[in-house]
Amino acid sequence: MESFKIGIADHSAETCLMVKTILDEEGYSVSGPCKSANEALHSFSRDKPDLILLDVHLEGEMDGIELGQIIYQQLTIPILYLLDSSDKETLHRAVKTSPLGFILKPFDPNQLKVTLIMAKRKLETDKQFLEYQQSIEKILQDKNFDIQREIDQRKNIETFLIQRNKELIVVNKELKLKNQQIMAKTLKLYQKDQVLKTLIKFFLDKKASGEKISEQNLDKIIQLLQEHFEKSTLDEFEVRFSDIYQGFNDRLLKSYPTLTSNEVRLCELIKLNFTTKDISNLTSRSLKSIEIARYRLRKKLGLGKYVDLAAFLANF
Repeated sequence: MESFKIGIADHSAETCLMVKTILDEEGYSVSGPCKSANEALHSFSRDKPDLILLDVHLEGEMDGIELGQIIYQQLTIPILYLLDSSDKETLHRAVKTSPLGFILKPFDPNQLKVTLIMAKRKLETDKQFLEYQQSIEKILQDKNFDIQREIDQRKNIETFLIQRNKELIVVNKELKLKNQQIMAKTLKLYQKDQVLKTLIKFFLDKKASGEKISEQNLDKIIQLLQEHFEKSTLDEFEVRFSDIYQGFNDRLLKSYPTLTSNEVRLCELIKLNFTTKDISNLTSRSLKSIEIARYRLRKKLGLGKYVDLAAFLANF
């Protein structure tokens, strides 16, 4: 295992020699010793120690505390200051560099040994704690990654389910419409069957009695057939319109409760941009009667002649 390396920077050659001797005896590696701040900075940058014993008084323009500030900011190496005195100003300056501790000169070799053991133990403990903290952070990061991945998977599943639900709603709507269409067509066939049975019975009765069919009776038959087919067509239109524009009639009647059923149906046809001629053909009513009905509808809705009816009804 690589030995613990300690850097030495002291202006006193005697102190440097004594400290190096103690470090060698205790099995520490040594970086230095250095007498000046510039020499120490160059040496410790090139051969980085685990701990620096730094005298506050060094040769050259820069003292030990100024060097300590650079080491703290740039090299991040722990420092034990060697002090000739404990005056408040020196301590105040030194504390700003966040040292590991202080050793007062003259010091006893055994005191230095104990201090180094404690400093080494603290640094090792700090390193172990940092490694433990990093391992915990790594575990948390991995856990967060797993949680985020699970969240993303759930989001994807939820998105898929929402999309499937939308598709099912569309399918159900189509099925509902088809069922309504089937029911409407079944009802129409039944109604046609009843009309045909009525006509057959009418003709059989006339044939059995030998009575001729008058023009008046023929007109009644034609009128009956026209009314039946008109109602059948409009009933199917109602089914389709109500399914596509759900709630339109309710919203319209809530705002205009005096509208009749025929006027509501006219509103439905106008909402679909049916022209007056289209409505006339669909309802078997004259163009004139449809124009009158539209005029009366405008009055009930409180609309002027320049307001587009279809655009107005699109709001409901």
